[in-house]
Amino acid sequence: MASTSTNKAPLLEDRPLLEICRLDGTSTPAGSVDPGTGTSGTLLVDCTSNDGAVLHDIWLIQRKAGDTSPVNLYLSSSATVLGTITTGQQVESWFLGQFGFPVGGDPGSTLSFAMPRILAPVPHAGANVGSEIPQFRGLLLRKGLALWASVNSATPVANAPLIAVQGGFF
Repeated sequence: MASTSTNKAPLLEDRPLLEICRLDGTSTPAGSVDPGTGTSGTLLVDCTSNDGAVLHDIWLIQRKAGDTSPVNLYLSSSATVLGTITTGQQVESWFLGQFGFPVGGDPGSTLSFAMPRILAPVPHAGANVGSEIPQFRGLLLRKGLALWASVNSATPVANAPLIAVQGGFF
């Protein structure tokens, strides 16, 4: 007899998810990581009108050697705009985290975002690192939220990395 109380719910994904987006047209106002009027991001995952998703991995793909542009991740209640609605009303948006390549990254190299710990397992293949078990790391994106990304730079960065997200919709 199967039950969601056996900690299997995230593995029962209805549709697989893999998105790869460019970040070279995005920017974040200087001096703050909070999304505001000047934040220009790219929508990665839209769960504003479905039941939600579980994300197994979020990673950057280096496009040009030596690019160290940090990338910000945001959660928002809007899938159309990040920060401020054109009528002047605020949408709910939050800074989730930041990551980027260290100096000297070669084109094609990848770097994963450190996902938060969760109680439910996610599909995982590969070696565990020390006592860390990646099978219990992921991001549960609830219904009504969208995941956005933006380069942490006041102006767009022409050689910004690509960003990829893998997981599944419920």
